[in-house]
Amino acid sequence: MNRPKTMAASGAGRGAGAETGRAAADRARGPRRRRLPLPSIPGHGGRLFLTTRMRLLIIAQGLIFYASLQDEETIDWLGTLVPLSKGQAALAEGLLGLMLFLLWGLCMIAWMRVFAAQRRDTEDRT
Repeated sequence: MNRPKTMAASGAGRGAGAETGRAAADRARGPRRRRLPLPSIPGHGGRLFLTTRMRLLIIAQGLIFYASLQDEETIDWLGTLVPLSKGQAALAEGLLGLMLFLLWGLCMIAWMRVFAAQRRDTEDRT
């Protein structure tokens, strides 16, 4: 006789056959999987922590680097939208390169501020 295990069938949760506590919860979840040990990472674990600002700086520098690789193609594309002479295209490419260089420099200044703030926080803790 297969009766469903409900509270009504087991005597409203009381009696010798009722499971209580953690064992019932573990059994309801199913078989436990064995956790694999985490790989050991050499060096200081705190150095691996990335803040939101760090992640944004990494993304920004990646985009700037990609844009600097594509500067000639960008100017060619701009030349299809707006008719540019060769001199104007060269000037636009130089200005785009200068703008990307300045943006890269601003990212480097932001990195120095991040590192200085971390150094200050570390000194304050000690």
